[in-house]
Amino acid sequence: RNAGWCPVSIDLTKHESKMVATLWQQASGDTNRDYANLCVKWSVILNGPGRFGPWPQCKSAVAAGQPRKASDLHRFAEAMADGDTVVLRRGTKEVVAVGTVVGDYEWNDGFGDIDGWNIQHVRRVRWHWHSLNKPKLFPTWALKQGDTTQKLTSTDVMAWISSLPRPT
Repeated sequence: RNAGWCPVSIDLTKHESKMVATLWQQASGDTNRDYANLCVKWSVILNGPGRFGPWPQCKSAVAAGQPRKASDLHRFAEAMADGDTVVLRRGTKEVVAVGTVVGDYEWNDGFGDIDGWNIQHVRRVRWHWHSLNKPKLFPTWALKQGDTTQKLTSTDVMAWISSLPRPT
């Protein structure tokens, strides 16, 4: 599917049913290990733990130790879709990049040790806007903390995304 740019107002047609692209927020690490520059450089978003292998084969192993993380990986690998919009967030008030998810979920062992993290769960992204050194700032808590992959619900962030130039 082709999501266009402003997924808040773009309708997509698939098998005669209307679908709307989903907006996601993706964490770029934590305050001690931020890998936003890696995501932008390689046109990806990343999630972990990857040490148990690809999704869905790793589901039971992840769920045994971290049931909430299994739900997070499910969103990342299955709910997120080609054409969805993703904002790469740092903390709960900074957006460092905005892009469109391209293709399906992948597991890539090349991301097996990123500053001690094993984050081999990968989605490809075509970045339309990024500013690693001067991120877009929002009021504290405009973006959710917690799970790495979450639906974006902030109306402030959505309004800003819709004001960005359309990608060509």
